Amino acid sequence: MRVRPKLLIAGGLGAVGLIVLLFAFLGGGGIRDHLNDNYRRVSGNGNSIVYASDQKPTAVYESIRSAVSPADTQVDPQGYFLRYSGDIVAITASGTGSRIYLDDERRGYAHWFPFVAGVWGTGGGSGEVIRGGGPGAGK
Repeated sequence: MRVRPKLLIAGGLGAVGLIVLLFAFLGGGGIRDHLNDNYRRVSGNGNSIVYASDQKPTAVYESIRSAVSPADTQVDPQGYFLRYSGDIVAITASGTGSRIYLDDERRGYAHWFPFVAGVWGTGGGSGEVIRGGGPGAGK
C-alpha cells in the first residue's frame, strides 16, 4: 500500500476520533442542564433546586431516566430517586403534577436518607468509618 492512502485512512480515523471526543465533552450537558431546559424552576440555590412539572411522577421519572442515564435508581411509594455522579434527583407527587428535587450528593443523601440509605449506602464518605469497639477506643 502506498503512503498517501495510509495517510488518508489515518486522517479519517483521527477526524472520527476528534468528533467523538467533542461530542463526549460538549454534547451531553448532564442532569442539571436537562432539568433546567425541560422543567419549571420553582426555587433553590446552587446545591439544591426544586422544579415543577404538570406530568405525573412516573412520566417525569421515565422522561428524565431516558434522557440522562442515571448511575442507579430507587423507586419507593413516596417517590422516584435517581443517582448521578455528584447529584441526586428525587421526584414526588405534587397535586396533579410533580416536584423534582435536584440536590448535590451530600445534601441529597441527607435529605432523602430514609429512602436511599439502605440501597445506596449512607452517603457519608470517609467520615462514616466507625471507631471503637473496646476500652479506650477513640482515645
